[in-house]
Amino acid sequence: MCRPSRVPQLKRMKEKIRQRLPLSFKLLIKRLLVGSVAAPMRLGARVVRFAERVYLSAIAHGLDPHRVWDVKAAPRPPFVQQYGVADFLLLMNAIAGRKDGLPAPDRPIRTSIILLCYNKIELTFQCLRSLLREVDLSATEIIVVNNASTDETERVLSHLDGYIRIVNIDVNAGCVGGNNEGARHARGKYLVFLNNDTVVLPGWLEPLVETAEGDPSVGAVGSMFIYPDGTLQEAGAIVWQTGEAYHYGWGKSPEDRRFNFAREVDYCTSASLLVRKDLFDRLGGFDPIYAPISYEDVDICFGVRSLGHKVVYQPCSRIIHFEGATVGKDTRFGLKRYQVINRPRFYEKWRDVLEREHYAQDQTDDERAANRGRGPRIIVFDERIPTPDRDAGSARMLFILRTLAAWSRVLFVPMNRPEWPEYERRLWREGIETASVADYPRLLRARKFYAGVVSRPSVAAALMPALRRAGVRVVFDMVDAHCLRLEREHAVTNDPNIAAEAARYRKLETKLARQSDLVWCNSTEDRRAMAEVAPAVRIEVIPTIHELQARGLSFADRAHLLFIGNLAHRPNSDGVLHFLREVLPLVRQRLPEVALDIVGDNPSAEIVAYSSAHVRVHGYVPDVEPFWQSRRVFVAPLRYGAGVKGKVGEALAHGLPCVTTSIGAEGMGLEHDESAMIADTPQAFAAAIVELYTNNELWQRLADKGYAHLAAHFAPETVAPVINDSIKELTREHSSISAP
Repeated sequence: MCRPSRVPQLKRMKEKIRQRLPLSFKLLIKRLLVGSVAAPMRLGARVVRFAERVYLSAIAHGLDPHRVWDVKAAPRPPFVQQYGVADFLLLMNAIAGRKDGLPAPDRPIRTSIILLCYNKIELTFQCLRSLLREVDLSATEIIVVNNASTDETERVLSHLDGYIRIVNIDVNAGCVGGNNEGARHARGKYLVFLNNDTVVLPGWLEPLVETAEGDPSVGAVGSMFIYPDGTLQEAGAIVWQTGEAYHYGWGKSPEDRRFNFAREVDYCTSASLLVRKDLFDRLGGFDPIYAPISYEDVDICFGVRSLGHKVVYQPCSRIIHFEGATVGKDTRFGLKRYQVINRPRFYEKWRDVLEREHYAQDQTDDERAANRGRGPRIIVFDERIPTPDRDAGSARMLFILRTLAAWSRVLFVPMNRPEWPEYERRLWREGIETASVADYPRLLRARKFYAGVVSRPSVAAALMPALRRAGVRVVFDMVDAHCLRLEREHAVTNDPNIAAEAARYRKLETKLARQSDLVWCNSTEDRRAMAEVAPAVRIEVIPTIHELQARGLSFADRAHLLFIGNLAHRPNSDGVLHFLREVLPLVRQRLPEVALDIVGDNPSAEIVAYSSAHVRVHGYVPDVEPFWQSRRVFVAPLRYGAGVKGKVGEALAHGLPCVTTSIGAEGMGLEHDESAMIADTPQAFAAAIVELYTNNELWQRLADKGYAHLAAHFAPETVAPVINDSIKELTREHSSISAP
């Protein structure tokens, strides 16, 4: 049964309204958006920055962030000094109610966290408390290097022997020697160096590891550093030609989008730094010339790069850093003075690299130096942040962004405010920068973009003039031909309003295509429709892309029918209702035990009204894999539409045979009775379902051939070169551009 609580009613209503808005109103909204949103968004940003400072300060001081507005919950300064050893042990006992402990000696270790400490047990306490809340000890070891502490550190740590590995050093070896000693004891594939004057925030470790796991060329990954007051300490670091290190983003908001996308950087501070152990060992660890401290982390990052690997800043890994709590802040005294002493040593070692690759010091233009990526800049506009688990268009856009980001510096600008922030964070994690639509005029002035992609007609109409004025080559990504889809809808519904809307879209899409340097569309049918009205424009087909998935259960172990699709999209909701009214009753006459699962965002009240034991309306489901793996037949009963249908491709990618219409199969090159069953009348559609549902041999043939067909024509490695080559051709006159 449908559970409306999964999809908030307001979001559902907004989506339905958006789907029904006439083109003229959509264009008005877009033009208002790109022209008048800056002032209110600046005011809202101030409120957000204040709230995030309070939130982060609460976490740093051990408070429940949801109670942070309660005055009675505020800590009495100095907070960290109020914990004694007994408090420490009691709290560690409480969170050590976890049943795991140190991994067995023979178990493979993925990550070794090396925590160096010298006295200040209260800081080590805070750090370990946050670590033990965060870390999965089945694949991770925590190595605490006690650097000859003279306080109660050794005694306190001995009580935690079942959860951490303790390395006691008799003579203080400094930061360089202590971390090298910890690395010598480490068993993990990845070393994560962590200062004890830090508190790791939820989700800290996994982004570091995933960044390295996902790209073998990445040799080191660093975190975002946040001060206890909620301001930014470092979002990756810059090394100027003089060898002077500079914390990018210092004092700014950690929620500023400029600091929230993964990117290649000069170095990251070793207060939270992952390094591949094999590279660390090849480099001989931290260089002893920097003993006892300072510039050893800058040096190791330069060394990693000298071995052909990248150093990446990953903002989705965050820590609170009590900077200076262990070594002070004044460079004239104590250990901090080694920052001045060691810079000339570093400069002499890396002089050639600094002069060849690094910028002269210019803090007014630090944004340029903060990103070592040297590819061309491409700006991409779309209606919203891609939500690939909710609609096929989003999956296609996400693939386009990933493909471009592999060789260029991509900036993605959604026209609408993100409703689900986790999707924007996904882009950041993968190194795709985002910006508010209020910022796009400033960005067009400040940066030189070689190409701009404008996706969907209303977005393109609002933004194409500004891109042209800025001298940007324009790619009009029409997705599918909206005019074609609406003309087909009119043929089914005979609604004069839809006919008028189709005519408006045909006029607009024709105009936009003629004004563009390149057009992207979803299918060969869309290309044919546009080529008739804009014959001089180059048009490339960029279909929805599908990665092959596990094929699931066998024919005998599967049961029931399945539809998955965004039900706010009119072709989908119309097709499902048509199926429920005209086709399913015919199927159940032959197969009375068969049920239909309807999965997808925004089911209408009409669809939900059909809910029964044999019609299960699920709404949005975060993980649809169990459906793909266990249902026997996928149905795509579309009566109108345009472009390649993502739902059909996704079924084939899972090895699930599909029954669809000619419209549903359009642009995919599918053959009836070979790679899919194709039928256009209720009687023929029902008969095709029954035959496929009951015929093991037919089912297996369609599953195999559909899977192979998708691999040959719609897999990432097939489509990515079309995207890259079309942009490369578009910008051929710019000699600095090269694409794979």
